[in-house]
Amino acid sequence: MTEFKVSLDNTRQNKEPDSAALKRIKELFLERVYRVNKDNVKSFVKMVGENGCSFCPSTFNGSFYDVSITEENFKQKQLFVLNFNGDISFEKAKERAERYDLPILFAYKPLSSEDSNNFRISFLNDVPILDKRAAKIYTNLLMTVFHEADKSDRDITKVYSGGKELLYFDTDIPTLDVDTLNRNFTIYLIDENGMKNYKRELYKFSERNRVALNKSKTLDISVVDKITEESKVKLFEDNSPLAILLFNTDGEKSSNQKYIINLSNSNTSSQSSHEDSKTKESKVHKDFRSTDLKKLGRNCQLFREFESGSRRLDQRELFGVATNIIQIEKGIKRFNDILTANTYYSDRGWKYDKWNKELFVLTSNDRKPSDCNSFCPYKSECQHGGNILSTSIPKRGSMEKLDNYEEVFYSEDEVVKDLKSALDKAYHSSGKMIEVIKAQTAIGKTTAYLNLMESCPSVRFLIAAPTNILKNQIYNDAVKRSISAINTPSLEEIKDEIPKKVWNHISFLYKTGKHRSVHSYIETTLKKKDIPPLREYLKKREQLIDFDGSLITTHRYLLNMNEQRLNEFDAIIIDEDIILKSVIPNQGKITLSNLNELLESATDSRLVRKIKELLELNERKSETDSSIELDGFEFENEDDEESDAISMPFDIASFCAAKHFYFVKASMKNNLKEDTFFFMKPVTFKGTKYIIVSATANEKVYEYYFGRENVSFHECKQVKNKGGLNQYYNKSYSRSCIDENPGIIDHLMKRFRIDRVITHKKYEEGLLHFGNTEGSNQYEGMDMLVIGTPYHAEFLYKLFALSMGLDFNEDSKMESRVVTNNGYRFTFTTYDDEVLKDIHFWMIESELEQAVGRARLLRHDCTVYLFSNFPLRQANLKKFEYDNESDK
Repeated sequence: MTEFKVSLDNTRQNKEPDSAALKRIKELFLERVYRVNKDNVKSFVKMVGENGCSFCPSTFNGSFYDVSITEENFKQKQLFVLNFNGDISFEKAKERAERYDLPILFAYKPLSSEDSNNFRISFLNDVPILDKRAAKIYTNLLMTVFHEADKSDRDITKVYSGGKELLYFDTDIPTLDVDTLNRNFTIYLIDENGMKNYKRELYKFSERNRVALNKSKTLDISVVDKITEESKVKLFEDNSPLAILLFNTDGEKSSNQKYIINLSNSNTSSQSSHEDSKTKESKVHKDFRSTDLKKLGRNCQLFREFESGSRRLDQRELFGVATNIIQIEKGIKRFNDILTANTYYSDRGWKYDKWNKELFVLTSNDRKPSDCNSFCPYKSECQHGGNILSTSIPKRGSMEKLDNYEEVFYSEDEVVKDLKSALDKAYHSSGKMIEVIKAQTAIGKTTAYLNLMESCPSVRFLIAAPTNILKNQIYNDAVKRSISAINTPSLEEIKDEIPKKVWNHISFLYKTGKHRSVHSYIETTLKKKDIPPLREYLKKREQLIDFDGSLITTHRYLLNMNEQRLNEFDAIIIDEDIILKSVIPNQGKITLSNLNELLESATDSRLVRKIKELLELNERKSETDSSIELDGFEFENEDDEESDAISMPFDIASFCAAKHFYFVKASMKNNLKEDTFFFMKPVTFKGTKYIIVSATANEKVYEYYFGRENVSFHECKQVKNKGGLNQYYNKSYSRSCIDENPGIIDHLMKRFRIDRVITHKKYEEGLLHFGNTEGSNQYEGMDMLVIGTPYHAEFLYKLFALSMGLDFNEDSKMESRVVTNNGYRFTFTTYDDEVLKDIHFWMIESELEQAVGRARLLRHDCTVYLFSNFPLRQANLKKFEYDNESDK
């Protein structure tokens, strides 16, 4: 329970205090504010109920020297007391309290009581009430239900004498709230006056207490989650002329709810005339159809238990379910049917009628669905949305923040230290083969490992980057620090300086997997003709052999190094996610017709056998896309005459070594003109330790690829971005979505007046596109647009999973599903198979993070406008409307 405060004289009394004693007691109250909590609540109840200690449920402002127990000095009230003088028995009052869900905290016989029907009952509100108008309204609501109470109880300064006998004490310390009180007040009026006449009494109460009426012509008292401009109340304005806000002010919170009591702002009530009230503003249909009822049990454990009767829900849980189910067509009937079927109230049949009225009032008041966090026992273990409906029946294009997810940010110094510590630990580790360090873009990953290299001048490091551009940047930074390092030369970088015929043949050798033949071809060519760029290239290659410092190279070069060469280095650090940037793109493919052509020209028996097995297994499969697994073998083709005779640029060696193939039928969807076999070219990470530093590495994917026992994963702390990421999520902005909305990219560029854009390659907009953003700083510190959700062809995700030997459902299809990621619950087109979904999400998120990262939001006060329905961390979620060009 939370603490509540009363004014208490803890002097034991045996008789009702006279006027002189009462004056003395009031003088003491300002010094004797008594704090009641879970540890002393029993002793407080005993002092009042049995020992005759006088108290006032309110506390007041002032001091001992300036005492005045008046309404003007009212401070707060959380305990409400009603005094009964014989017009009703305690048993009847208690029964009425139970009927209308108004839990009594304690009851006692006052000292002056001679009649057995003289007693006092108290109710504890869930939050302290700081506004005297609200305290009076609350009291008057109670006194309408308990009309037999003493009329003097309306006085919020009233002092009550203690008692001589405790009649009742609920050790669970139940609390009431103004929303429940108002709702049951309405139900009581219906019971007393009937459905036709209860609103007449509502109007009277509204006029007397200046409480506004809502559209349904009931008291405008509501629960709110967030205080907005529409709430017409300011959080710290105690005397708002329009509304009163009730919320918890300090201490341990017993309730996270906030309540608003809207007031009439004139001398007359704000409701329309009685005749106008007969006109109902009702929707033709509810937001959710009756067919949606079936989805509740599939997605919500609490509703499943309610529906099956496997557990009896308590009142709070039932109420939470009710506020959700009434939003669905035929939801009220379904709720009542479940109550009846599971005999919730076999001994209290009147409860069924009470629930009927409860549901009627909730619907009439347009009550919003209760948040899961306010009533569900599974809130901390369920990946739920805001409420049962958004969890079970999310609307297409919706995106909802998970309440149990919170992004935690640290100072830049803390994060840099965390990165350094992780790198040092990985460097000195002698355990796992793969040490992965995930750290956000622009935090200084390159600086961290250059610092390590600088501090260990005698250590030979091998640094591998995804591109030649990034390789050269790292090398130049190392040289500036006087680090002994050399970078590998690249034929790709000098291809424009090489005769076209020579480059075409070099390119052909690479495509056919004859990497070792490239240099012998260059040497032979140079004997015939002097080509200075090629001569310089070979010279730099020779320098690598004798150089005893650190080597800075590319992922591709690293993956082609033999184990003996790798063992010459003391530490291998891979910059960026090598699986995403260098393993997955290393695909091979061959059309069905080319495979048959290869079969006709091949003479190697093993190659012939493998092609035949592949074709035969594919014939047995269905006509749809399919996966095939075969044994691999090593095919030495560097100087093989057979491979030289094949005209197609095809890597036979990789085809022979590959064990997993995916056959894809020709279709517009996959942009294939012919049926094609795809395979992952085998990549071997030799038996040494690798340290991977990346902003996009995914723990599950690395464990899938290398085996959980071989991976140590550390995700660094996060710094809050200096710049802003505004994400517009109401469309997917996939290629198909953009194609269905022609001109949308130009529209967005004009709307935001920004021409720096990253999107899908096919649209040829901007200098960068998805897939080639790593290492680029040309948009650093600039506002930019990122437009798109970068899906790949479906077969690629399955091929990758297949190549890792993972167990997954090959029949799983991409469909719109409810998913959770990065602290959001949203609808997204993906797989229901967890392995495929993990791979899919990792690839999409990586591409988006890399694209957004080009602006370097961490260090620059600029804005990236992201148009995608896949949520990223630190994003400000927004909707974009095209009709009126307004963003919400």
